Order: sequence, then C-alpha cells, then structure tokens
Amino acid sequence: MPNWGLELVSVGAVAPVLLRKLRDDLAVCLAHPVWIAEREEPVTEAFSRDRRQYSADILLAALLQPEPDEWVKRLGVTEVDLFLPVFAHVLGSAQLNGAVGIASTHRLRPEFSGEPSAPEVVRLRILKEVLHELGHTFGLVHCGLSWCVMSASLLPEHVDLKDPSYCRSCAETMGVPRDGILSFFLKGDTP
Repeated sequence: MPNWGLELVSVGAVAPVLLRKLRDDLAVCLAHPVWIAEREEPVTEAFSRDRRQYSADILLAALLQPEPDEWVKRLGVTEVDLFLPVFAHVLGSAQLNGAVGIASTHRLRPEFSGEPSAPEVVRLRILKEVLHELGHTFGLVHCGLSWCVMSASLLPEHVDLKDPSYCRSCAETMGVPRDGILSFFLKGDTP
C-alpha cells in the first residue's frame, strides 16, 4: 500500500489543539496525508459498569462505520480509559492488518500517576502510541528493538523509552521514511 492516508477521529471529547498538533506531527513523521475527521465518535456504548472503563473492541467496531476507503487507515484518539477482556488496561488497540486503531491519553497523562500536568509529555507519548497502533494496522507485530515505536508498551514509562520512529524493517513494511522523526526535529518544532 504505497499511497495511503491517515484519518484521525475524536472518540469522545478530545481537545482540538491536541488533535491538530498530533495531525501535524504525524504528517511530518509519516510523509503521508493526515487529516482530522469532522465527526466525533461517542463513547457511551463502550462503557463497562463492572470495570468502569471503556471497551477498546467496541470502539474499534464503531470506528469501522462507515468503512474507510481501502487506502485509508483510521485511528481514534480518546481520553477515556481503555480495556480489552484479557488486560486490566491498554494504552491503545488496533486491528492487525486492518483499517482501524485507537489510542488513549488517559494513562499517558502524568496526572494519572500523581505528577504535575505536562502537555508536551502527553504530546510525545500520544504521538508514539498512535504510530504504534498504526503499525499494527499494517500487519506489524511487536518489534524486538527496544527503541522502535513498535516495541511493546504496557506503561507510560515504556512509551518514554521508545523513539517516535520505526526501525528500518518496520518503516519499509509501512512505506514511511526511517528518518521521519529527524525531519520532525529539523523543522524546528519539538514534541
């Protein structure tokens, strides 16, 4: 899939400035079109009273409607706490070799761990998490290189250890530049 684009969808209320910065950061890193959908996907149907969290599986199914064009990958961005049936929580989830994924800022925010608010930390963490889930939609599994954005992350501290870029092998699979993040920093902006 050499020519593809990424559609970002707000899942529940997400700060517009976060989505705009994420869109701009991703466009530089990926060298593919990235845009924000006009719609907002509701989260109420995905809420589990037992777990007091939101089902990532239900939200992924909702993101498939309407089905995106075959050249479009669709990633939901949310601020709610996500879970999968076999995990207490997840930072994100995606269809392996599919069209959709989702990433949450909920546990990526320093405030979740009792630390002071740090918008730039959240900006870099959600960028990495979206890049990670996007990789799964291209069929990538967890990478063995600890710095690759496709390495596994269970906690924000794991996300912090990764670069916001793919290793050579992962980048080639997706058709993105290996040095996408270098372009990001060279443009004079910092995440």
